[in-house]
Amino acid sequence: MSYSDTELMAANVNPATGLATDYLNLFNEAIMLFEMGLDMPDMAEELMDWHRRGYVEHFEQSGFEQKDVVIAAYAQAPDEVRQAFDTACTEALDVFESAIAILLSSNVEDPAARQDLEGRLNDMKARVVEMDSHIHGKAVRIENSLQNAVDALF
Repeated sequence: MSYSDTELMAANVNPATGLATDYLNLFNEAIMLFEMGLDMPDMAEELMDWHRRGYVEHFEQSGFEQKDVVIAAYAQAPDEVRQAFDTACTEALDVFESAIAILLSSNVEDPAARQDLEGRLNDMKARVVEMDSHIHGKAVRIENSLQNAVDALF
C-alpha cells in the first residue's frame, strides 16, 4: 500500500527516503545511558537490557501507533537508499554492542579506560548522525560525521 506524503510525515517518515527518525530512539536511549554510566557506574547496568534490533524489528516490537506506515514505507524505499541505510545501521549496531559490552566490563575510574570509553561514545554519536543523514536524504560518510563530532567539541 502506498501512503501520501502527508500520511508519511505524520508517521515521522521522510517521503523522499521512506525512512523514519523514530528508529534513532533505540540508539539515543543507549547513548544517554552510556553517558550516565560513565559518571554513575550503577546506571551502566541499565544497558544490559539494551538489545540490537534492526529497523523493521524495532517497529514491529514497538508500541508505535503508525508502525504499519513506517514498515511499508521502508519496504518501498529506493533500493540504494535502503541498502546504504541498512549498512550504516548494521555498523552502528556493531559499534553500540561492542561499546556497551566494554563499558559493562570496564573500571570507569581508570583514566585509560575512561578515555577509551569516551572515544567509543563519540563514535556512537557519530553513527547516529550518519543514520540521521540517510533518513533525511543527506547521506554523510562516517568519516565526515566523526570529523563533525570532533569539530563540535572545540
